[in-house]
Amino acid sequence: MESRYHSYRWALLLVLAALLLLSYFLFPLLDGLVLGTVFAYLGRPIKSFFGIRDRLGSAVATVCIIIPITVVLSLGALEIANQMLSLAQHQGDIIKGIGTFIQEFEIPPYIYEMLTGSIQNILGIITSIAASIPVFNYGKNLVLVTLNLILAIPVCYFLLRDGMKFAQSWFSLIPQERVEVHKKYFTRIDQILSGIFLGSMYTAIMGGILSAFVFYLFGLPRPFALASLVFLAGLVPILTAWAVIIPVSLYRYVNLGPLEAMTFFVVASLVIYLPSELVLRPYIVSVRSSIHPLLVMLSFLGGALVAGIGGFFLAPATMGVLVGIYQVRREEMMERNSNEASQ
Repeated sequence: MESRYHSYRWALLLVLAALLLLSYFLFPLLDGLVLGTVFAYLGRPIKSFFGIRDRLGSAVATVCIIIPITVVLSLGALEIANQMLSLAQHQGDIIKGIGTFIQEFEIPPYIYEMLTGSIQNILGIITSIAASIPVFNYGKNLVLVTLNLILAIPVCYFLLRDGMKFAQSWFSLIPQERVEVHKKYFTRIDQILSGIFLGSMYTAIMGGILSAFVFYLFGLPRPFALASLVFLAGLVPILTAWAVIIPVSLYRYVNLGPLEAMTFFVVASLVIYLPSELVLRPYIVSVRSSIHPLLVMLSFLGGALVAGIGGFFLAPATMGVLVGIYQVRREEMMERNSNEASQ
């Protein structure tokens, strides 16, 4: 009996060592693996239209998800990088322009100096923070970024086609008496992750498409690049499209006056914000996920600051796993307590 225990222990140690070694080799490809998993969640509704034709449905869903999202993410990342570089290179001109704008209000000199000094400090902090975000260092690793984007395609396809087979193979390793319990945890975690990714991504897609039309109709420069920023902002709950609408409204106020700024703000809020944030996101999140929006927001932002694109999606996924385990465990304890009370 003791020798059998030792053999199991050594086998477990070997498996853990192999997993650690495999994780070390796959770590540079983390972004591609995470993006492929997220894309697979997004492609599930499309694949469901094809019924039992798994290969065709998986291929069509992969193409429909990968191409538009990759284009939008690339445009958004390039636009953000260009704006941050422009901010760093023309910081003095920006401060001078803001100072000229403030002078029109006839502010007392000591308040004017305090405001310009504060603005200069804020711009310096924003520039230094942006330079420390891993996303903005990807320009030095273009080959790795391209490789991860290419890797996301087969990961998405095979997860759509064989995802349930992977899950069943995992359940086959579990003792028969524990299979139903593990399936309960798996189903709840899958439901929460689906709600997080579908709610955020579909809301962002709708906001990006609607904003492209609005920006184009108002004659704004680079409307599709601005729409990609709306898409990226829409991925994060609470941040949403107003992170782009408000700065653009201020831009129109400075250049065209208050009437044009107010008109744009009202139209953009009604067309972009209301359908996506007050209709689509609450419906998807309430149906598929019960996680608090604040936790999702902190996970998205914290993950992006720590690990770039991969962390942007991996952190909320980790949060979803923890919340799913907690919810199922709490339900089991409540059911057990109610059974004991009834006896």
